[in-house]
Amino acid sequence: MTSYQNSLSANAVDFPTRLLFMMDVVDSDRCGSEQHLKWLQTHLDSALFEKYFLIFSSLNCPPDRFSVAPLALGQKYGNQKSSLLKRFQMLARFIREHEIDLIHAFTPYDELLAACASRFAKKKIGIVGHRRNLGYALTRKLRIMSRAARQLGEIQYIANSQAAADAAHEKEKISRELFTIIPNPISETRRREGFANPISRKELGVKDDVFLIGCVATIRPIKGHETLLHAAKIVLKKCQNAHFLCVGEQPDANYLTKLKSLAEELDVAQHLSWYDSVDNPYRLLPELDLATLSSYSESFSNSVLEYAASGLPIIASDVGGMREMIADNQTGFLVPPKEPEKLAEKIILLINTPTLCRKFKTQTRQFAEKNFAENGVLEKYRDFYIKTLCKKK
Repeated sequence: MTSYQNSLSANAVDFPTRLLFMMDVVDSDRCGSEQHLKWLQTHLDSALFEKYFLIFSSLNCPPDRFSVAPLALGQKYGNQKSSLLKRFQMLARFIREHEIDLIHAFTPYDELLAACASRFAKKKIGIVGHRRNLGYALTRKLRIMSRAARQLGEIQYIANSQAAADAAHEKEKISRELFTIIPNPISETRRREGFANPISRKELGVKDDVFLIGCVATIRPIKGHETLLHAAKIVLKKCQNAHFLCVGEQPDANYLTKLKSLAEELDVAQHLSWYDSVDNPYRLLPELDLATLSSYSESFSNSVLEYAASGLPIIASDVGGMREMIADNQTGFLVPPKEPEKLAEKIILLINTPTLCRKFKTQTRQFAEKNFAENGVLEKYRDFYIKTLCKKK
């Protein structure tokens, strides 16, 4: 019997624990929450956790992308409002028939559904909420759902950064005592598979002799690509050998067109490449000389984590949880958001100071592996799930 199983037994918690992951909508398996969910599904010990996955409304990517086959109620009953009651009844039946012990809900809506369905199923279930951003998309409706879910019973929360927990406390009035901080992990499988299947500069459409500055982020306004483009103009006046590569899903063609027009206006288009989303960014990160992220809001960026795990010098906006990921002036630079002059200044400094680049490369990887190692994060999840289950006994 493992130490984890001993802990379960000592606290009168049966194993394997029947754990249900819940999401309302899954549009892509490449977004941050979905990537993290896939990691949990794959790496949580199956001898300890009997894992289930339910999507209440819409699944818009191939189900075989997930290691736990999803039950998509919207596909079976329709995701319109007219089918809401039927889907809710099926959720409650699923909880009851599978004797679910713990529900890990990824949004306030999922939390409310879980709390209501567990009551309807007459099951005493541990409910876990998750906060992975600073609430920039938190509407009044979602705040009401969050409050209603807590009124139905206690919810224990995970935040992937202290900044995310603080934002939830301020915007949703969730007690700080209900939060456990568990950062995103370095996925060793993802890193190993990416490095083993590289994408070359030639495939990226980039010359071998340029200083390549990369940004891996979904092409949407919150990621601050406009700031990067304005910084590029400043950088290129002093460093003609610089080239910028923007990698990420492009969900809004109109917004991408707007960015490309801005690049033309700033006269940086010929020094800029756009590359659509890649299944595993580790495939191309070794080709970069420097990595950036000029977001206006971030909790715990998977892109920055993967930059660090690849041993890249990093320049990122000083927002949210970035200070929990980057030691300023030791593993990279933090710059104010929406200030392209400051971003450009640090890019130029690293281009012109190879010794500093090498120093950051070494220290960045060491910092990431010390603080975000996969086994350590898994242990934190196991301990957290035990605590949540014990509160329901």
